[in-house]
Amino acid sequence: MQEQLSLLNRISDELNKDLDPDKMLRRVLNLTVAHLNATTGSIMLFDQQNRVSAYILQQEVSSESADRIVGTVLTEGFAGWVLNKGEGGVIFDTYQDSRWVVYDDQPYDVRSVIATPLRRRRRVIGVLTVVHDEPNQFAEPDLQLLNAIAGQAAIALENAQLFKQTEQERVKLSAIINSTQDAVLVTTPENEVVLLNPAAQELLGLNGQTTQGQPLSELTDIEALLKMLSPDSPAAGEVPLPDGRTMWATITEIADMGRVTVLQDISAFKALDKMKRDFVTAFTHDLRTPLATVKGYIELVRMDGPITTRQEEDLDGITRAANMMKALIEDLLELSRLERLEELALENLNLEEVIQLSIGAIKPLAASKEIDVALTDTQSDLIIEGNLVLLSRAVGNLLDNAIKYTPSGGKVQIRLDSNNGQALVSVIDNGPGIRPKDLPRVFEKFYRARAELDDVPGTGLGLSIVKTITEQHGGEIWVESQPDTGSTFTISIPTLENKDAETK
Repeated sequence: MQEQLSLLNRISDELNKDLDPDKMLRRVLNLTVAHLNATTGSIMLFDQQNRVSAYILQQEVSSESADRIVGTVLTEGFAGWVLNKGEGGVIFDTYQDSRWVVYDDQPYDVRSVIATPLRRRRRVIGVLTVVHDEPNQFAEPDLQLLNAIAGQAAIALENAQLFKQTEQERVKLSAIINSTQDAVLVTTPENEVVLLNPAAQELLGLNGQTTQGQPLSELTDIEALLKMLSPDSPAAGEVPLPDGRTMWATITEIADMGRVTVLQDISAFKALDKMKRDFVTAFTHDLRTPLATVKGYIELVRMDGPITTRQEEDLDGITRAANMMKALIEDLLELSRLERLEELALENLNLEEVIQLSIGAIKPLAASKEIDVALTDTQSDLIIEGNLVLLSRAVGNLLDNAIKYTPSGGKVQIRLDSNNGQALVSVIDNGPGIRPKDLPRVFEKFYRARAELDDVPGTGLGLSIVKTITEQHGGEIWVESQPDTGSTFTISIPTLENKDAETK
């Protein structure tokens, strides 16, 4: 018994020395054969379809002979019996047992055999066989020992395979991360560096120096990046670099690890966006003069003398078209101005007063359609830091949209609420609603989710203006809608108390 325990300990040590399956199993086989005073032995490993994936023969034979031997014993011999039965066994004398197959040119005589399966998760993954050239050399206690050895080997083999798979995935992931042009930073919750890929090292100007475990604040002074990695910061945003480039940072929280930050260079997109804004600004400015001329000539035609009823209708149509173009130009200019705005003139505002101002401005339009506009569920103590003119325009645009799409005699509600330090302004209508496929695009420029309602005037820029104003106030906007039921547009803006807490 002591010798068996000693052997199992030695085999355990051998299995832990090397994660190479071939070397590991060959040493186990040599120790087992030596302990049982056997002539030789073999280990065959199987894949998921029970096909031989590898074999180890202690006795040196040619590769061609080895393939033939393995194929024969697996289909007709004792190893095949062990695989099919899923249990070990002992052949006391091969001359008296049909389970043993003698093949041509066998290099040694075999008279007694012992074999057992290597089993993991109810599946036989291999067969361990030991042979002797004399009969009656193995007994049942030897089979128990061989079962214990096979159990250890199966566990070690599975661990080795898992390690190999993990290492292959690690190498693959490392190659992908190191070759990507995006900067990848992995940091702990305390902002200590876990990993920087080459693009991140170049971006931070570290030139390959050791960074693991160092605080990120000691490796870079890029304020926008450090701010984004501070607690309760947004999960995405722009990071301007000292060299003039602009990166878009996306931060993902990883449980029990920290954060993964990916920085993509968007400088080209920023330059393209600036060119687009410059073009729109110049284009719309140039349109103003000929448009004013058209409107002036309409009035001159009316002043030149009597005109027929049909001519008056034609002039009214031209006037409406000119006014729509004027509204489009004004919206384009305002959106362009808002997008260029780098800093807002802010003051402390009572949000209810802002809403009342917007309601007052929209009342004539509501009255023309006999639509009731009501402020419900209001909180009168919500103070925000914002720009009165812009916020009134944002709420006014939402109200204008709601009234336009609400049938005559309908109702538009405004709800003022708060949640987790955010002031919420919701504009609710009972109009035709928005289809689910259109919801993600309603805030895009010139996109009209209800284009089939051609009689409803609009430029397709109103919601884009609302979104831009909201984001410049550090807020968000979203929509909830069901076709034929109505829509609810909600603006969320940090309250003054919440802003003060973030600053501290």
